[in-house]
Amino acid sequence: MQTVRSAFRALGALTAVFLAASVPLLSGAPAARASAGEIQQQSPRSDAANAHTLAISITGMTPTTAGPDSKVTVRGALANHTGATVSGISVQASTSTEGFLFPAQMTEFTDGLSTGTSVLPLQPAGQSYQVTGSVPNGATVQWAVSFPASLFYGQFGVFPVQVQAAAAGTTYTAAARTFLPYWPGGTAATQPKRLQVAWVWPLIDTPQQGACSKTLATSALAGSVASGGRLSTLLDAGAAWSAGDDLTWAIDPALLSDVSVMTRPYFTHGNAICSERFRQQPSQAAANWLTKLGTAVAGQPAFLTPYANVDVAALSHSELDRNIGTAYRLGATVAGQILPNTFGKDGTGTGDGSLLKAAWPADGRADAGVLTSLAEAGGISTAVLSDGELTSDVGGGVDALAKTVNSVGTSMSLLLANSRITSLLGTASAKPTPSSQFALTQDFLAQTAMIAAEAPGTERALVVAPPVGWDPSPAEANALLAITHGGPSAPWLHPTGMSTLAAAAANLPSTTHVPPKQVSRAELKDDYLDQLSQVQSSVSVFKDILYQPSAAQLNSLDAALAVTESSAWRGRGSPGGWLAMTLLGDYVSESEKKVQMIASKKILLAGQSGETPVSVQNRLGQPIQVQVRAITPPGSQLQVGDFNELLKVQAGKTNTIRIPVHSAMIGTATVQLQLASQNGSPLTWQGTSQPLSVEVTRFGRSLLLLIGGALGILVLTSAYRLRRKRLAGARNGGSADDTADAGGAG
Repeated sequence: MQTVRSAFRALGALTAVFLAASVPLLSGAPAARASAGEIQQQSPRSDAANAHTLAISITGMTPTTAGPDSKVTVRGALANHTGATVSGISVQASTSTEGFLFPAQMTEFTDGLSTGTSVLPLQPAGQSYQVTGSVPNGATVQWAVSFPASLFYGQFGVFPVQVQAAAAGTTYTAAARTFLPYWPGGTAATQPKRLQVAWVWPLIDTPQQGACSKTLATSALAGSVASGGRLSTLLDAGAAWSAGDDLTWAIDPALLSDVSVMTRPYFTHGNAICSERFRQQPSQAAANWLTKLGTAVAGQPAFLTPYANVDVAALSHSELDRNIGTAYRLGATVAGQILPNTFGKDGTGTGDGSLLKAAWPADGRADAGVLTSLAEAGGISTAVLSDGELTSDVGGGVDALAKTVNSVGTSMSLLLANSRITSLLGTASAKPTPSSQFALTQDFLAQTAMIAAEAPGTERALVVAPPVGWDPSPAEANALLAITHGGPSAPWLHPTGMSTLAAAAANLPSTTHVPPKQVSRAELKDDYLDQLSQVQSSVSVFKDILYQPSAAQLNSLDAALAVTESSAWRGRGSPGGWLAMTLLGDYVSESEKKVQMIASKKILLAGQSGETPVSVQNRLGQPIQVQVRAITPPGSQLQVGDFNELLKVQAGKTNTIRIPVHSAMIGTATVQLQLASQNGSPLTWQGTSQPLSVEVTRFGRSLLLLIGGALGILVLTSAYRLRRKRLAGARNGGSADDTADAGGAG
């Protein structure tokens, strides 16, 4: 048990997240949103520092989207890592009159930084910036370069920008790259069709609860919902922009349950018998988070993941659709109790919110079989998938909307999240540097412009789906949402809701074929699922021995099982799932051991029939009901009579049942005593099964013969004595009858 506890605490240390806001919220104005160029330049900068040279980074650009009258100003920092003082440093901006043709070219431009190559021809733009004086080793200076946009750009698109620093008389150089969208303006008739952009805003976390009541696996959630924490940041930004950006909230009911536990006294860590836990005081931050969430999402578009965001692909591939259905049912119940104004009291969407029957499979991957499982087990009609599921990353302006038909012939809307943007958002950091923050937001802005520019004359959609564990800083989250709100920085974007896109996808004239079967390497592995199947069987048996358990208790066990199926445990290297499954299995095992059978191992029948008592001891804190079975081997002369096999035992009590037996032979026979659940499944732990030896002897019949013989002798003796008395009376002068009536002569 000590080993389990140590492993559990180690997991808690690995998964705990303590976040703090480091950058103030950015305003909606373009100048305040200015962030940084190229995310991929971080590695070259590190290499430059290690190579004892100059390092340059871009920390801002105004405007972030250029127009015909714009003067583009790029700002940044230059660090001296050469080991010596350097003078005569200049910074020169370059750009191109050619825009990128498709997103892959943008990647090529980024990758070319390390080799000094460019997919598009670059030419100097504006005057170079001369760094004043000398820069000591280890010092950092600021720089800014400017150039007029009209000299280089003429059509809507995304253009390359590079800044390069060089020191006169040395070989020291450094470069950084970013992207600049250009919007030519003009009349509405000449402008490109605006891109409909829909956000999936995730409130999903690693599930924390097992079978022990009021207990979380780690203390990580407390920091996440506190001010500056990951979940606090997502909720604050989402609440601020929900209406303006038409966000669709994706909420894991397990997260709601975990945070709700924290609003009252609770525990963290612990072992399988719910001991050695750390008592925690109610969290005001958790209470505030739930209250704010309830206000923010009331009446807003939202959908629920299955409880604990179970790995639906792995469960479907293992033919565990029933588990998917249980996770959705449980999730609806929990969400309805905690957020009734959004999901209705029963979680079926009867509240004020607009519940979308959507699924967002892990990694955005689902084959035809998985979609069928989602439709049948979860009632899902819309799936958010990665665009890589249906198309390769090439030019041509592939839309984000599609429709497919699952294996049972049901139509399903597909919303294809842009995988490049998902990967880009994954680079967000709770504590970004100025350059990395600019890189994220400017690249995001440019990627949306590139998608719109691919097919400017066609109305298209963009689905933005961050990673489920997304961890941006408050500044990054707000800046990204400000971009998709439209306005001067991104006039090619128009925010819309997922429900609108799902309806549009459902009305598409043709269907798209989804791969019939594909198994991701990231899915829960077969060996894990095999072990999980055994634990699930144990949970099912345990639930079946409980007498009239409450819905809350059954839901608690189902929730603990769903946690072991969470997609959070994807990947063979994740110990969290194995630990959760081990603790659940041990919890059930320890609970089951509290139900024991008490019976004799041998009984002796003085005759051919008799009874044997069998008792059941219940040390659980709730009543149970089990079957007591007596099983004779085939061909045995021993028979078990009729008796009521069901035995109810109150909490902490022992109850007894008497089993009648009958034997047609003299000698020893064996009967197997077995406890079973109410549905007949044999209980398999120690103390629930034992053989009973029944020995039948002739002593009973012989005793009757002896008693009968003794009575016969007594009768004969009495008759003989009575005759003697009569004869004696006759000899004394009286009749024999008179003597007999007198009782004899004495």
